[in-house]
Amino acid sequence: MMEERGFEPDIVAYSTVLNCLCKKCLLKEAHDLFFEMRKQGIKPNVITYSILIDPLCKKGMVSKAEDIVGTMTKQGIKLDVVTYSIFIDALCKKGMVSKAEGIVGRMTKQGIEPNVATYNTLIDVLCKDRMVSKAEVIVDTMRKQGIEPDVVTYNTLINALCKKCWFLKLKLLLA
Repeated sequence: MMEERGFEPDIVAYSTVLNCLCKKCLLKEAHDLFFEMRKQGIKPNVITYSILIDPLCKKGMVSKAEDIVGTMTKQGIKLDVVTYSIFIDALCKKGMVSKAEGIVGRMTKQGIEPNVATYNTLIDVLCKDRMVSKAEVIVDTMRKQGIEPDVVTYNTLINALCKKCWFLKLKLLLA
């Protein structure tokens, strides 16, 4: 219809439709549209790829998401903090914490600073796995990078410290 009216669909139009399809979990349709877009000569960007990666990660299809990340890298498309955070969250939910930590390290080496949400994902899974000391190290890393912990960070730590009955550390955290 757009073409009939003299408008050529662009990356924004395709990404918008892909986003709608992915939000409705119509992944096959999204996949088909993605290849149609590429057939039309429209190159995907980091936003387009993030739209595709997000539902895969939410469904626990980490290896498929990882394949897309690999494709992005081969095409010279740099991941942004949003794409990395989506991927890190999926890895953490799959119990692949050390791999997620490695991804955070890779981000930093590439000059992409993790944000508070990225770190909160790691802190949450570490606290749930009763690795509170490691979570505290991440909070220290955040601060050194100029990223202030937020209410989510503190609530996650407070809950973890209470569960471990580490009242002295809890008192220091609240001070």
